[in-house]
Amino acid sequence: MAQGLAILGAREGLEELLGLPGFDVSRELDAMAAIGLLDSGTFRHEAVRSAVLAGTELARRRELYRGAAELAYTRGLPPCVVADLLLHATTINASWVVPTLEEAAMIALREGRVEEAISYLKLAWRECADESRRAKIMTMLVRAQWRLNPAAPAGHLDLLTEALTKGSLRGSDAIVLARALLWHGRFDDAREVLERLTAEMDAADHETRAELLVTQLWLRATHPPLVAHTRYPRKADVLAGMVSGAVSRRMESTLALAEVVTRGPREASLRTVERILENTHLDEMSMDVVENSLLALTYAGRCGRAAPLCDQFSAEASARQAPSRQARLAAIRAEISIRQGDLPAAERHARTALETIPMSSWGVAIGGPLASMINALTAMGRQDAVREYLDRPVPKAMFETRYGLHYLHARGRYNLAAESFTLAIHDFLRCGDLMTAWGLDNPSMIPWRADAGEACLRVGQAEEAMHLIEGHLAACDHAAHRARGIGLRLRAAGAEPQRRPALLRQATEYLQLAGDKYELARALSDLAEAYDALGDGRRSRTIAGRALAAAEECHATPMISALSRATESDDVPAPLSGAVIGTLSGAERRVAALAAAGYANHEIADKLYITVSTVEQHLTRTYRKLNITGRADLP
Repeated sequence: MAQGLAILGAREGLEELLGLPGFDVSRELDAMAAIGLLDSGTFRHEAVRSAVLAGTELARRRELYRGAAELAYTRGLPPCVVADLLLHATTINASWVVPTLEEAAMIALREGRVEEAISYLKLAWRECADESRRAKIMTMLVRAQWRLNPAAPAGHLDLLTEALTKGSLRGSDAIVLARALLWHGRFDDAREVLERLTAEMDAADHETRAELLVTQLWLRATHPPLVAHTRYPRKADVLAGMVSGAVSRRMESTLALAEVVTRGPREASLRTVERILENTHLDEMSMDVVENSLLALTYAGRCGRAAPLCDQFSAEASARQAPSRQARLAAIRAEISIRQGDLPAAERHARTALETIPMSSWGVAIGGPLASMINALTAMGRQDAVREYLDRPVPKAMFETRYGLHYLHARGRYNLAAESFTLAIHDFLRCGDLMTAWGLDNPSMIPWRADAGEACLRVGQAEEAMHLIEGHLAACDHAAHRARGIGLRLRAAGAEPQRRPALLRQATEYLQLAGDKYELARALSDLAEAYDALGDGRRSRTIAGRALAAAEECHATPMISALSRATESDDVPAPLSGAVIGTLSGAERRVAALAAAGYANHEIADKLYITVSTVEQHLTRTYRKLNITGRADLP
């Protein structure tokens, strides 16, 4: 009776499990209650239940669990209750066992109980006799294990490849296999899977054709050399039929990412992925949807929108104990922070990504978090720490992916900072050659021409530098504020001294719009130098003060050291409080901000569509309200 109660946890069902009359069951329970073992029909303490189970012979215990599982299923208890009993039971040759375990696994995954789901799926795979169904269960198992550690399913990939060869793995399950192989750099095996999928496309159902379109778009954005190995289903044909909401979300998010990295962002696609991210939770869609959508927003310059959404999903992944998802989201957040010029945050998120799952588990995707870490540490002047990360081995296959492009660019930035100009130029040009060959030559994703141009300027190759910088600017679309600001700063470096301030003021405007504090600090620093070269020391020092404040916010130590010397002067007026500046009207503040940046009155008039006389009136009132003597004190 104690053994039966330990298995079931309650009185209900004991008669059926043990084959005893209700009278005998009641008598024995009363006896156990009388000596203090039970309370309200169950064991008073878990230690008692554990002791009873430990003292039960293994074969007897497993047989009791078998009976309890059959009883639970017959009584219609929840699948997870039945599955928990099945995990400890002897084999049950019944048609309901495998479907119950599968359903329990799906429920557990939705609730974030990944380890329990994995246990259910492993048992389902062992108990299933049908080869096609076993392949589907193994695919579910791979997806579940991936949430904890992408390296965990690696041992199953050969089994799935064999199932594909036998014809028992098809459609979307084969796509899961292809993507797992790609993650681990097994490109030849992945190519075979993709070729088989392509060959079977005409006979595939509509949902599979839609999944194949999604795969093609994803390959285009992430593994461009493999695009030739999938035949592109016509988008019109796919959209003409019905697909599930999950497939539709994958299609929209992957399309948005592919558009951004190949042709530049489309407003309609970005609105769609924002809506997807705002209206769903992490457990309601695949990680690929979240990742693609966030990256599309990031590469499109919408970092201010992507950052809070990424933080929201990261918190959800942490609450659901999904380390793989946490790590991938941290890598994206690090990339966002780099583009916002928040170097300490970039380092923190990149470190989280690299420590949440082992580096060996990242496969070819390791280039993403490593690049963010290298970029952040380089800009903060921590060269020794950078070398530690550059010394870590990376998969050769990584350089055939988008992740490899980020790594090459980051390594080039380090070499540029270390004044290894030849190595820097080599990394930037190699990155550019790959981006051009793959059709990903988008300066908003990686501004390789601008950085190669800067390296050429540093070694005195002015003509080649300007050719690269002008090419960078020509490739920027109207919304590429960050890339355009970077390019204009470098165009100014190669321009005549008199032209530099105007170009650098434009650069600061674009970089302020982009929200990149680090690149803004660089542009302001160059603007201070440009004024100094023209003999305007007072304006140079005030602009240098703004640059210093921005550099300190970024923790950009090399820039801070250089700017600190430039701002050491008693001539620089103390900044006014926000309350004083708040006395200005909106129009006065707009005019004053442009005047402080060095614009002449007629330039301010053109920008704000007002007359020069109105500009002068606004400035006169501004000087009076701020109690300053003139234009030089505005910055």
